[in-house]
Amino acid sequence: MSNIITKKILNTSVEKAFKILDCFSVDKIELGVTEIAKQIGTNKSAVYRMLATMEALNVIQQNPENEKYRLGLKLFELGQKVGIHKNFISKARPFMEELVKRAGETAHLAIYKNQKVYFLDKVVGRHDLQINSQIGTEKPLHCTGLGKVMLAYADLDYKNSIENLDLKMVTENTITDKSKLINEVEQIKNNGFALDLEENEIGLVCVAVPVFSIKGKFIAAISTSGPSARFNKNEIKTYTGDLKQTAEQLKHIFS
Repeated sequence: MSNIITKKILNTSVEKAFKILDCFSVDKIELGVTEIAKQIGTNKSAVYRMLATMEALNVIQQNPENEKYRLGLKLFELGQKVGIHKNFISKARPFMEELVKRAGETAHLAIYKNQKVYFLDKVVGRHDLQINSQIGTEKPLHCTGLGKVMLAYADLDYKNSIENLDLKMVTENTITDKSKLINEVEQIKNNGFALDLEENEIGLVCVAVPVFSIKGKFIAAISTSGPSARFNKNEIKTYTGDLKQTAEQLKHIFS
């Protein structure tokens, strides 16, 4: 019933506008009309009309030199009003820092966005280790501990989602077999945690757990990452306990 209501009240123009905004990323700051039309699956004339309206509202800006489009300052103004960092990430930061003190390894906080892992925060561990992750960037679901947690807990129809995922090989350890990934997600649902065993970066292991609201709704995922040499079976058990303790603390600030 709720799906029927949602479809009735959904404004297609607003939906298309947000699809256009989602085309932009840290790696794709500027896009042309053809690129956007291809990404959202519509014709160029419709995209051009939407962009003209969004440009008039300063949501989108056009670069006069190459005629490509980029996100406008209006979005920055709206972002300042929302104050996500102040009200959400900053409240989680002390607990993430405490997690790093206990574990000694780098911790990540991420949410499920557009079938990707979206990094909200990162607290670097005391060990001198460079991890290829940045706040505000995205990673695939299938080759990260955070992503596999999201498949297990954020996606009710995870089997169908996995069938539609492109399981690209990132390292020689990346799971590219869909049946194997489905089996692993089922194990994650039973165990309450996920592992990335050098599947996204050689030499790097990640342990991740879900964060739920007080009402039991999946909110985010947190992880501890470090070199494979330090992540033996006993250590993983310790890290999992630390992560679950932090997830329990975060439950109250995310509700």
